[in-house]
Amino acid sequence: MSRIEDFGWKGAVEPGVGRIVSAHGDYYHLVCNEAEGEILARKKKSAFAKRIGNVTQRGALRRVERGEIGDGALAPTTGDFVRFRYNAHGESMITEVLPRFSRFERKDPTARRKSQTLAVNFDTLFIMMSLNENFSIARIERYLDLAADIGDAEAVVVVTKMDLREDGDGEFLGALDEAVAGRARVLHISSVTGEGMDDVSGYVKRGRTIAFIGSSGVGKSTLLNALAGEDWMATQEIQEWSGKGRHTTTSRELAMLPCGAMIVDTPGIREIGRVGEDDAILAKGESTHRYRK
Repeated sequence: MSRIEDFGWKGAVEPGVGRIVSAHGDYYHLVCNEAEGEILARKKKSAFAKRIGNVTQRGALRRVERGEIGDGALAPTTGDFVRFRYNAHGESMITEVLPRFSRFERKDPTARRKSQTLAVNFDTLFIMMSLNENFSIARIERYLDLAADIGDAEAVVVVTKMDLREDGDGEFLGALDEAVAGRARVLHISSVTGEGMDDVSGYVKRGRTIAFIGSSGVGKSTLLNALAGEDWMATQEIQEWSGKGRHTTTSRELAMLPCGAMIVDTPGIREIGRVGEDDAILAKGESTHRYRK
């Protein structure tokens, strides 16, 4: 099996196909068959311009249909498969984003009528929520509303930090199961005690990609560490008085686990909304929370 196939590529193996493992502005790190490790690439500007009338502006091409998955004119992001021109002595050039088989989007917090792509080309979407002040059934329902159009992938609700369970939490967990029944499987896990990790392992398979989505501090990086078997991310304990983590992931990165599965760990989401709506749900401040005293 070639290197690009190890990273989830299912198409014909040919030169000039890579997968983005991290993005930094207009620069990207790719994995491909042309080189060991990662290569540095940037976008070919003329390939990623949008035309409005007779005026061309730099950036991603406007979608022809909002629901279409895999428009080759989309701006590249972590997890994308791309075509590129390889340069062994400098920067390679990305010329096209290949069709996406799945994607998860929300309303861009800075632009009400624009969408923001959070994850692409994943086989499973882990919608993560912790059993502390982060617990919000309303927010999970909003995530699942947005996940109804993710494409060829499965959404799974993952309740983390079950080691923090207290008397009476069964009511909250039961209400969550009832709210998402028929829409997604619900896993209850603890990366500390190992509870539910066998259920998680069923999704962690060689060549498959899992995207982690959730608020800051829900344990995305801690779960990644547990699956990797080592401390890949610098994590710190949650402050009991605030429920907030001191460390957060600040960029999307695709990590290859020792077993050959891949994880896209996204930055913590503060609000989740639909394009064109004003009622985005915040990480805190929405009804149906489970609060600690």
